Amino acid sequence: MKLWRQSSGTRRSDLGRAARLAIGAALVAFVLVEARDPPSMARAAAAEPALKGAAKAVYPKPEEMAKLAAANPLEFLRTALNWSDDKVTDYTCQFQKQEKIGNELRKAETMQMKFRANVFSVYLKWIEEPSKGQEALYVAGQNKNQAIAHPSGLLGILFHKVLIDPQGKMAMKHSRRPVTMAGMANMIRLIVDQCDVAKVNGDLTLTFEGVAMEGGRPAYLFKRVLPKKNDYPCPILMIFIDQQYLVCIRTDAYDWDGSLLSRYIYSGLTINPGLTDKDFDPDNEEYGFRIF
Repeated sequence: MKLWRQSSGTRRSDLGRAARLAIGAALVAFVLVEARDPPSMARAAAAEPALKGAAKAVYPKPEEMAKLAAANPLEFLRTALNWSDDKVTDYTCQFQKQEKIGNELRKAETMQMKFRANVFSVYLKWIEEPSKGQEALYVAGQNKNQAIAHPSGLLGILFHKVLIDPQGKMAMKHSRRPVTMAGMANMIRLIVDQCDVAKVNGDLTLTFEGVAMEGGRPAYLFKRVLPKKNDYPCPILMIFIDQQYLVCIRTDAYDWDGSLLSRYIYSGLTINPGLTDKDFDPDNEEYGFRIF
């Protein structure tokens, strides 16, 4: 206590910097760049039953999509993206990510997630250690386009609401992609864009690998292979597209040395639950951004 009184200004400043560094990890990447590990490594939860509003997002002709997957994988991904953009307005799920940052493969992180497409909104709460209790919230056009973070642990007691640039150096120090690119549709969007470039260059190999179970749900599985040139993100990327909703529920990527580069998993899906502004309000009494 004596030390704290003697240098409270300095220590509060240091704690502020520590808080910003800690919550940089809150602005996680949600997009893919990459490949596949054995199925035993998957930690996806079983999917929840569909709720009201989900019916409109169920693709009505799965037999046609199965044929398209085998005949033209890239066109399949375009169709899935258009369907997701048009029919999936919001969802809740469990999101898990594991990424290599620099040369270090970080530990897997698991979060509860709320997502709304319009206005683009994301809420995250970490549910496992070492960041259990940490929260992040981003709503496009609000809070000066800054993300709001609530750190875990002692810093979370001292700092309930910290603003941070979602695309700044501090946030990206802990992520491969910014929170502004969050969501299952954006995962497919990035894949399609990368595939288009590779196809123009004559470098694209994209194959349908059949139907696989992921998190208790059947999914179309695709494998993308790219050569080590033209600044492509990775040599191998495995893509799981949910058979019912045509959303991207998992991507695995390997680095050029064969090691895991990233893994992103969306599980326990509740599609179109009807999320409201309150779900993305930092003053929501269920969240930790409030002081009282």
